[in-house]
Amino acid sequence: MIYTLENDQISVKVKQLGAELCSYFDKENSREIIWSGNPEFWGRHAPILFPIIGKVENNTYTINKKSYNLTQHGFARDQEYKIISQTKSILILGLESTKDTLKAYPFEFKLQVEISIHEKEVKVLYRVINPSNSSIYFCIGAHPAFNVPFDNTSTFTDYELALEKEENSDRILLTPEGFRTGTNLVGWLKGSTIKLTEELFNDDALIFDDLKSRFLTIHSIKTNQSVKVSWNNYPHIGIWKQLNNAPFICIEPWNGMADQAGLGNDFKDKKGVINLTAKSTFECSYSIENIIN
Repeated sequence: MIYTLENDQISVKVKQLGAELCSYFDKENSREIIWSGNPEFWGRHAPILFPIIGKVENNTYTINKKSYNLTQHGFARDQEYKIISQTKSILILGLESTKDTLKAYPFEFKLQVEISIHEKEVKVLYRVINPSNSSIYFCIGAHPAFNVPFDNTSTFTDYELALEKEENSDRILLTPEGFRTGTNLVGWLKGSTIKLTEELFNDDALIFDDLKSRFLTIHSIKTNQSVKVSWNNYPHIGIWKQLNNAPFICIEPWNGMADQAGLGNDFKDKKGVINLTAKSTFECSYSIENIIN
């Protein structure tokens, strides 16, 4: 099942499977913003990362000395969501804990995904509700992928990421297996732009936990067109693309990230994990807007 939200400027499509944003079409410019999910490169569009982000070692983690199994990025991206409500401009889909999820992740939860459109902006809000009488622990993140280049007349290197603010940020390093090394490249990002090259991702994703910016634009140097990606209540940002000249880039706002190799922390002590107290609600969101200057 695919749901559609539409106004006179954009059309947005969302899959029931994974509550995944799979299309943002700018009518005025006849341009698709979201990556097609071509499995030759990467078969997803904008998966939800919950209740973990990245990997846990050996796909195993511990809560209160008991072990559980979760694969990379958790299970929420592969579940069928139920529709809660839909209007012309707002869609809300929901996922709840089940006997099966409790075997892999021993907490009751309600996860709502609210997608809304206003003029040319699409907003994706994640709402985690704790229905239980004790705290639950989780990570949650977004993984939207954007078509780059924007057209057939430019190449990937004709683009840059322009951040909201001047940064002096450390890059968190990953092992070849995708775990944090525990070390950073101090001051790796200086200034407000990142020039895009294929080689930039030779050592996996660019990961930051100290950005001052709360938005960036994927900017075409040639045409002055941009896609603006904003985030709210996300302390960590990942930027990633598949190698081998894959024509897309992912801008990933996170609460949490991959485990550090060999650290072996309890899940409650995982970097970026959220402690949501009984009967409480947590929200975070990101927005996308195609901009023609």
